[in-house]
Formats: sequence, C-alpha cells, structure tokens
Amino acid sequence: MKYQRLIAFFAILLVAACETLPKPVTPADLVISGGAVYTVNFEQAWAEAVAVRDGVIQYVGNNAGVQPYIDSATELVDLKGRLLMPGFHDAHIHTTMGGQMLNGCGLLHADTMDSLLSELADCQREMPGEWLLAEGFDISLFGENGPDKALLDRIVPDRPAVVGASDGHNLWVNSLALAAAGITAATPDPPKGVIERQTNGEPSGTLRESAMALVRAVQPEPSAAELQAAVKSAVSAMNEVGITSVLDAWVSGRDIAALMAVDRAGELTVRVNGALAYGYGDMFIAHSSGVYEAILNNRADYQTEHFRIGSVKLFADGVLEGETAALVDPYLGKGDHRGNLTFSQGELNRIVTDLDGSGMQIFIHSLGDGAVRASMDAFEVARARNGRNDLRHHLSHLQLIHPDDIHRFRELDLVANFQALWAYPDEYITKLNLPVVGQQRVDRMYPIKSVLDSGAVVVGGSDWSVSSMNPLEAIETGVLRSDANKNGTNRQGSGQLPVLNAAERVSVEDMVRAYTAAAAWSMHQDTISGTVEVGKRADLIVLSRNIFNLEPQLISEAQVDMTLLNGRVVYHRPGAR
Repeated sequence: MKYQRLIAFFAILLVAACETLPKPVTPADLVISGGAVYTVNFEQAWAEAVAVRDGVIQYVGNNAGVQPYIDSATELVDLKGRLLMPGFHDAHIHTTMGGQMLNGCGLLHADTMDSLLSELADCQREMPGEWLLAEGFDISLFGENGPDKALLDRIVPDRPAVVGASDGHNLWVNSLALAAAGITAATPDPPKGVIERQTNGEPSGTLRESAMALVRAVQPEPSAAELQAAVKSAVSAMNEVGITSVLDAWVSGRDIAALMAVDRAGELTVRVNGALAYGYGDMFIAHSSGVYEAILNNRADYQTEHFRIGSVKLFADGVLEGETAALVDPYLGKGDHRGNLTFSQGELNRIVTDLDGSGMQIFIHSLGDGAVRASMDAFEVARARNGRNDLRHHLSHLQLIHPDDIHRFRELDLVANFQALWAYPDEYITKLNLPVVGQQRVDRMYPIKSVLDSGAVVVGGSDWSVSSMNPLEAIETGVLRSDANKNGTNRQGSGQLPVLNAAERVSVEDMVRAYTAAAAWSMHQDTISGTVEVGKRADLIVLSRNIFNLEPQLISEAQVDMTLLNGRVVYHRPGAR
C-alpha cells in the first residue's frame, strides 16, 4: 500500500513537471523579427516578432518567445529596426476605373494648367483610337462654370475627346464628342444633371452628374481583356502602397467579371469587397435594373477566394463643385438652391429599408450635410421597421456634417467613411467651395475628430482614382490637416502651411486604426484581418520607418518595403533591406 502511494506521488510529480515544460510547437514557415510590431490590438499593442504558418499568424510576442517556431526550413525576415503592422484596408476605392487611368491617359498629377494641357497633348499624340479618353483632371484649375470645349478642340481637333474630372462628377468634352452624343442647344438638362452652356445656349463642354451619361453612352466600351489588365495594374499599385484589402465602392457586372477572372489566374493579391452599383434612378447607373437584380439575388455565385459582393452603393447627392451636393442651408448667392438629392426622401427611405431588411450592407455617397441628414433619416426609418442588426452600413465622403447630426452615427450604428487626404485647404475648397458655402461651413469640413469623439466608428478610404491611394499621405493629412505633399524635411515646414480646422486633428493611432482594424471591421472581415493577432491571416506590411516615432510631417515619406497577403510576399520594394 505504501509502495502504491509512492508510485502515485511520483506520477503526480511527473505530470506537474510535464505541464510546466514548454509545449512543442509546429515550426513556422515565416518568422519576422528584429524590429517593432504594431498590432492595432488593444490587449497587446506592441510586439517584437511574428510567426506565420500556412498563411496564418501563429505567434505574436518577443524575440525570445519566437525561437521555438524556427527550424531549418523557416524563412527569416530581419526587420532591422523597421515597423511591421497590419496591411492597410482602403474602405473606398475604385479598382477597374483606377486601373484604366493607369493604363490610359491619366491626368491625376497635372496640377497646373500648363501641365494639364501638355499631358493632354501628349495623349493626343501617343494614344491611338477613334476617341481620346482621359481621366483625372483637376477641375479647380477652371472657374465656377468649368472648362470650355474650345480649349479641348484645339488640343484634340480630329476625334471625340472625353476627359473625366478627378472628382468623378464632371466631364470635359470637345465639340466632336458633343456631336456624337447629339447634345445641342436644344438638349434639355437631364434629371439630376447639368449641361453647362455658353451665353447663346450652346453646350460649353462641361457636363455634370447625370448629364455625363449622355456621352458615356456613346463612347467606346473597354474590352474584357482591357478591364482585366486594368485590375492587374490597380492591384499592383495597391500592393506597392501596402494595401491588402479594399472596399470597391461601385462595381458593375463587367467589373465583377474582370475581378473574378484575375483572381482565378491567381493575380488578385488584395481582398476585394465589392459594392454593387444600385440599379435604379437617374444617376450612376452601371447596368439595367434586370442585370442589377440578377447579380444581387445571385451574389453568392459571384464570389472567389479574394472577391465577394458585400454591399450595395447608392448616391445620395453630388459634389460641392457645381453645387450638386445637397445642403441643409442654401448655397451662397444661389437663392434658395440647396443642391440635389438623388432620390426623394420617401424613395431613399424605401430603398434603405428594403436593402437593410434583406440583410444587405448599404454604402451611401453622402457629401453635403443635407445628404448626410437624409441618409440618416432613411436609416432611422429602417431601424424602426427592421430593428437593430450588424450590417455596418457606411456613409462616405462626409465633407459637411451638420453639428446636430454627428451624434447620430453612433446612435444608428453607421460607419463614418472619410477621405482624410481631402481634409486640408486645397484649391477645391479655397477656390470652388468657399465662395458658395462660406467660411463658417468650410471650417467644419471633414469633422473626423468630432465623429471619433462621439464614439462612432471612423474608417479611411481614398476614393482612388479621384486622388492618391497612398494611406500614409492620408494618415499624415488627418493628423496635421495640411497638405502632405508640401510637408517634410525637403519641403515647406508644416507649421507654415494653411490648416483646415486644427481642432479636427486626430492622432497617428486614430488614423492607423481607421485604415486597419476599423476598416476591416466595417468590411465584416475583422475575424481574419486588420490586426496582428494569432489566428488571423498574415496580411502584413513592413514600413521603412516607424511612423509612430516620426515628426507627423514625415509620415508620408516612409515607404512600404514589403507587403504580404496570406503570408506570401506580393510586393517588395526594389533596394529595400
């Protein structure tokens, strides 16, 4: 009996000893260490090392703790003091449209009249085709009435020319394009659209909102091969700036086909959540209502490893340039003109209630404070009829939000989708917006901090190809509220630059969260991405510098040295360590 008790005692000791020994671990495919790891995880904000196996994070901790995960087959990446963090999530981007601009006549960097005209002349000379199609011109280079066809006629005299503004809401066309579309002095403005005119009633060459469709309907359509090439170019550009996941904020059936084809080829190296273009109304209709309904009802069939249809995109209004954004109070000098709601309040209530009731996430372009309020009112109706849910609906742009409505984001569980890169006093604001809305409303544009302080979820998006997709530029702008392109050691000091309402500045941590964890949550992929945590996908980036230790005006000078999706390197900066 004594002997049996002794055996039992030693057995207990042996079990206890085994429990205190380090448990064997499966060796990692990849270990990244030797620098700082910002996890965007409240429970463990900082670490030193990460281990990855089969595309999934299996360890986050210190350099000593990662050693058991290393064997002879493990790939080792030495950060050498650099920063590892989650890949960026852009919650408002346009993949195929941006890729077409990259592959065609892109004008996004033409920031003076001379450079714009020079680049258009180069495109006219170098680009073949029956039409000249260009995108991304800066409409703030022109006056309130927009550019004139005569100027474009001189550059492109022999074929129709269609030049899209970077805001996506205005077109500049030449006389041959107007003729091809049959637009004359007798052509009435379409519903929700404007044909700018000369004093004699002739169309001037600027088309706004739904009037753009008159020309878009007759211009050549891109081929399936061209759209797939556009997707590839866009994805490559996204990976280069550290973007691993996007909400593509207006996809048509043709876009979906191109994205799926690229993914089947193994070349869609971002996660794409598509917002299907709403199929009814007077503006931004990508396809017939029948095609829209078929895609919406069968959206499970339009899904690949890295693509899914996650929401529906609506436009509540236009933009301040041209006074098509909907405002609570009238534009200055325009009588009682308050802009235009794309849908009546009753229509918007019905659309939002029906989509919400069907379990569909809704993404609404809401730029003016009148459109923001109308959208919120519609969600309030939907909430009363359908009850609460976890659909994480988005309102995007939010250039103006009436102060009385800021608290409603949290109350209605709405995601505030800001384009922080626009939150500085650029020429759009100073030349085109200020004269028609006044200084008081300019001073409350893009109230990011106020919305954050209300407890609402704020996410970051670029609206590329409207502007740069580089999240580091947007993060810097959100922190400083001044022009990221003029900050930095080799440029004008940030303290000397004009600022758009310094009270709305936010922290680096706030902006990083908006582009990582918060945006991932808003896309319903917070269980797989957005933070560096065990069990999540290894969608990671390595930055050349630790942006948390830099002067804010240097944030955009950091570079993405490496981008990983599922633990696989999809971008490596040439010359990076």
